[in-house]
Amino acid sequence: MLNALWILIFFSLFALTQMALFLRVGLNGVRIARSFTKERLFEGESLQMIELIENRRFLPLPWLRLESRMPASFLFSQSENLEIEGLRYHHSVFFLGPWRRVRRAHELKAARRGHYQLVSVSITVGDLLGIKSVTVSLPMQASVTVYPRLLPRERLSLPASRWQGEALVRRFIQPDPFLYNGIRAYQPGDAPRDIHWRAYARTGELKVKQRDYSAASKLLLLLNIAPAELLWGEIGSEAHERLEEAIRTAASLCVYALGDGLDVGLGSNADLTQFDGQTLFLPPSSGPQQRERLLEALARLRLRRAANFHAYLQSLPPLAGCDILVLSAYSSPLIERELERLRGNGNTADFYPFPG
Repeated sequence: MLNALWILIFFSLFALTQMALFLRVGLNGVRIARSFTKERLFEGESLQMIELIENRRFLPLPWLRLESRMPASFLFSQSENLEIEGLRYHHSVFFLGPWRRVRRAHELKAARRGHYQLVSVSITVGDLLGIKSVTVSLPMQASVTVYPRLLPRERLSLPASRWQGEALVRRFIQPDPFLYNGIRAYQPGDAPRDIHWRAYARTGELKVKQRDYSAASKLLLLLNIAPAELLWGEIGSEAHERLEEAIRTAASLCVYALGDGLDVGLGSNADLTQFDGQTLFLPPSSGPQQRERLLEALARLRLRRAANFHAYLQSLPPLAGCDILVLSAYSSPLIERELERLRGNGNTADFYPFPG
């Protein structure tokens, strides 16, 4: 009986001592890092989330649990997460001896485009007997940008336009002296031989002939994010997949046209995740950096209209010499009026409808 009492006392003292020790030490000497093997990828591609845990002290870690909120579009290869109201709560449990380090890799697939950030992780560490635990939240800096999936060329049934034919093979660099594409306002540096004297006599303003290319060298894609005219703000979930397909179409056109040697620009009346209420406009340019800018912008587009599309067209900076392709679920007299204005400034404008 006496021996049992001493055992009970010893055990109680041991439990209280180790609990006090673990509470006092807490997470001192513990280093935790999370990262992704890819910062940028396309929809449907896979990546790894890497967890690195280090115990730089003489005390072991009987158990340590990491918990973090993950995007629901990140699909883990194993059942390591819990989904609640569209969010995924991922957790990992570790045991670490003194002066040990553990590296764990989790396979996952990015199912949806977007820009995702892992900003914090919740860490819980407990004592040997599980009597007491300490939980803290630590900031994390890890981000992933998921680009829209590219569609095969044969799926892009485009309207006939000048850049669709010859430009996809090789465009001419110099303007065609025998081909004109309307007139535009005179700009300093325009050749006197291009002045349209009849238009000057009629309007009293200097106008010049807009020389055309055998295939235009600049393409501007304009995406109308609204599936219907009388709509504002957030878009109903029933239209999301159709709009995602339109965004994939825009991404595919941008990448293929850049690869074929054109300068490509992009605009949309949707707003971006980091600029609430601000619409998108990237002027035509070329090169690998422009490709990254275009895909990054499309990844960050929110399915939320920031402006009426005809008002967005009115707000565009002066454009000349562009092939403009409008991706929209609908047209309207106001939109057609703005497209005619753009054509009158020396651009072409084609309408590419997608299901609304």
